[in-house]
Amino acid sequence: MFGWFKRWFGVRAVSPAVVAKPRRVKTYQAESGYVYQYTFDGRHCRGRETAFVFSVSVDRKADHRVSIVLPEASISAYEKEKDRRLAENERYGVAKIGLFRLFDAGAKPDQVWKGWRIEPAEAREFIDVLGL
Repeated sequence: MFGWFKRWFGVRAVSPAVVAKPRRVKTYQAESGYVYQYTFDGRHCRGRETAFVFSVSVDRKADHRVSIVLPEASISAYEKEKDRRLAENERYGVAKIGLFRLFDAGAKPDQVWKGWRIEPAEAREFIDVLGL
């Protein structure tokens, strides 16, 4: 008799894909003395390069979007040498080390907001740091 009532007002399962995960705010103290807070916002593929996008703040008030661009050309030599493609989490690791280098290289936060493009020599160095 009340089947329609239960179907309409009953508890419905929510798909895990619908529920937004809380962003993990991480902290990095740069060699310049600034302390950056950052979160990973995602990645965007543009042709033969991938941009890893981070929200970065130095004062916890204003977030700035910072892109670390990882071109395929920067990691292709490594992939040919090892005869395997880097996994997405390994590419993220390379981009995150690039973000840390950007934090360390920028004397002021204004220089960090511009983002960075990882060159082949830098990518090889970052891959070695990761121990891949």
